[in-house]
Amino acid sequence: MAPAFTHKSSGYVALGSQDEKLGLNSRTSEIPDRHYLDSDWKWRFFGLAYVSFLLCLVIGGLAYKIETSVCPSATPGAKLPHTPAPVEWVNKDIKQDPRFMGKPRLEMDQAWHELLAGTMIRFSAEEMHMANNATSARHVDGTGYIGGLGISHNLHCLKRIRQWMYPDYYYGSEEQDWDELAAHVDHCLETIRQALLCSADVNVFTLIWTSHSKTKPSTRVPQQHACVNWDVLQEWMLGRAASFDQMIGPDPRLYEGNHSQDQSPVVERDVSV
Repeated sequence: MAPAFTHKSSGYVALGSQDEKLGLNSRTSEIPDRHYLDSDWKWRFFGLAYVSFLLCLVIGGLAYKIETSVCPSATPGAKLPHTPAPVEWVNKDIKQDPRFMGKPRLEMDQAWHELLAGTMIRFSAEEMHMANNATSARHVDGTGYIGGLGISHNLHCLKRIRQWMYPDYYYGSEEQDWDELAAHVDHCLETIRQALLCSADVNVFTLIWTSHSKTKPSTRVPQQHACVNWDVLQEWMLGRAASFDQMIGPDPRLYEGNHSQDQSPVVERDVSV
């Protein structure tokens, strides 16, 4: 049945510098007196302590720079998955984009279409091997594989949920398998829930009283977010874009004796522009 709502480990860092030779005694042919030994020992001690302090500052600074520039959201000790994609981090304010807000319309459908461009991309055999020895549908030219990035799947799911909110607009022109659509949306909700928990936004938000309500304060985020540079990432994806027509289909032997199987690819085609 149709939905009720029809409205629509810190690593070793090679320092490269030699140990500093402190307080060498040039009077090697004679035994220094006690006072000289005491004085020499003190200079050695304080010199060594000073150098150790400088080394701690240098190593600590390098470790902080590496951690914040490579992946500011990564938990120390976690193994980051391999990706050939360029991951560039930027600080930015999160602002609402009116193209993706409001009721369905051509402008919105076009914005989603452009956002999901490059969903399927090409990977080399070496890149598949680096990604935990993975495999995927092969490209028709035999030189690589077709797959995608997690962000594309999550965006696809978010779009599918939005379309589910307006079934008359997106699904009203023909008969639909509402149970299948509901199952897809359920899968998408759980996928996005897991993705949000995995990359939990720990930025502080505050509560501000405004004139819009006496019972519900507005939220404010006082700091910029650390975000992946989407423009750089999508440009890379578009440079590797692939299509269903470039994908080698399934082995017919997978469906021997099964007369009710769906022969179409698992990733569904867009229903909008």
